[in-house]
Amino acid sequence: MFKTRHTHRLATPALVLCAGLALAACQEEDTAVANPEDTCGASQYQSLVGQDEAAVTAAGITPGQKARVFGPDAVLTMDFRSDRINVELDGSGKVIRVYCG
Repeated sequence: MFKTRHTHRLATPALVLCAGLALAACQEEDTAVANPEDTCGASQYQSLVGQDEAAVTAAGITPGQKARVFGPDAVLTMDFRSDRINVELDGSGKVIRVYCG
């Protein structure tokens, strides 16, 4: 009976530690942090934010290997390419974000 009580005292801190580690592992990492090197040139296109998709095309950004223009329901690969510019549109076709990746 003493052994059971002793095991219980050790098990409680171990369970708390395991639960804390499990929760920490579930946190999402923010991969949308601005690239300080701006390797794709996104900084020169920040003026597009708030404009429509036609302004993106007029600025010379066309979807391809080094550029993605996408809306809220787009299916995208999760690979990070520092030389690729991403132009994110809202549901009405307005630019809400321009970033590398």
